Formats: sequence, C-alpha cells, structure tokens
Amino acid sequence: MVTRIENTAAEPATLHQDKQDKYAPENLMLYRTSLALIKTLVEDGVFNEKEYCKILTMLARKYGLSSDSIFAEIA
Repeated sequence: MVTRIENTAAEPATLHQDKQDKYAPENLMLYRTSLALIKTLVEDGVFNEKEYCKILTMLARKYGLSSDSIFAEIA
C-alpha cells in the first residue's frame, strides 16, 4: 500500500488571519484576553492611560475590529 505524502486538501484546513472572521468566538476571545492583560498592566503601573488608549487601538486593528464595533473597547 502506498501512502500519499502530498497535500490533497482543496484549501488549507485552517483560515489565515486575513480570511478569519473577525467576529469568530476564537478571535473575540483572544482580543478580550489581550485586553484583560493590558488592563492588569495598567493597574500595576507598567503602562499609563495614554499608552493604554494607543494599545486599545492597536489591538482592535490586530483583531480586525473597527472603533465603532460593539465588541471594541473604547477608552
């Protein structure tokens, strides 16, 4: 019996970040987890409020959320 070693799938089984649904539960969970970590760092004094606002914008962009999304944190 011969074992095939090449990829026979029509397309990759996992979605690339650019094709991933921005409102997928996994994406939103990663976004919210990142927010929680950043909030903790602000409370610990690692970041100030101005830096926190910049980070919120960067995280929203990273996870594909617009500033007017109901899921985006607004500072």
